[in-house]
Amino acid sequence: MRASIVIVLATVVAAGCGGGGGGGGVGPQQTFTSVQVQPDTQTIFGAPGTTTQLTAVPLDQDGHQMGGLPAATWSSSDTTIATVNGGGLVTSVALGGPVSISASISSGGVTKNGSGSVTVADIPTTASVTATTSQQFNPSSVTIKAGGSVTWVFQSLAHTVTFNTPLPAGTPPDIGTAGSPVASQSISRTFSTAGTFNYHCSIHQGMTGVVIVK
Repeated sequence: MRASIVIVLATVVAAGCGGGGGGGGVGPQQTFTSVQVQPDTQTIFGAPGTTTQLTAVPLDQDGHQMGGLPAATWSSSDTTIATVNGGGLVTSVALGGPVSISASISSGGVTKNGSGSVTVADIPTTASVTATTSQQFNPSSVTIKAGGSVTWVFQSLAHTVTFNTPLPAGTPPDIGTAGSPVASQSISRTFSTAGTFNYHCSIHQGMTGVVIVK
């Protein structure tokens, strides 16, 4: 009798652990459904020769990124304004746009297309950056022409604009100090020399920005 009970229990345990319909099955198979170009909207400053990188992301039926698919084929709707190479690098040719930059991916007999928009604009002579109460410089990167100026708009939380060392030629004076930060006012600096000018707030770690002068 004891042997019969042991056999019955073993059968029940085996059915419970390895039987069909358990929770350990494989999920639904991914189906290649669409292509997303990132970023989908981009403005690049100056022509010719300014570049920006786009990426083609294949997505499944649930909007999840897929791996292992072939590389995208890229094209531009107007190569007189912007061209794109086989890796998605867009290069400005002339001012204008927006230009549609398209990416096509083919896999398993299925071809899907996506596109992004690129505008080529003249380099501005002025820019504005807000030093926010959430401890960010917004936008974190601005581009201006040599001889142009950037205005920092300080909100109610005090910050500094402290340029990183070593200082590139043409770096303007800092704005504020750790002992005397700036709040609730706007202050401008002029950049007379082309270069890349990285800066930070000396009292809020991780609060950084950059001015690109061309």
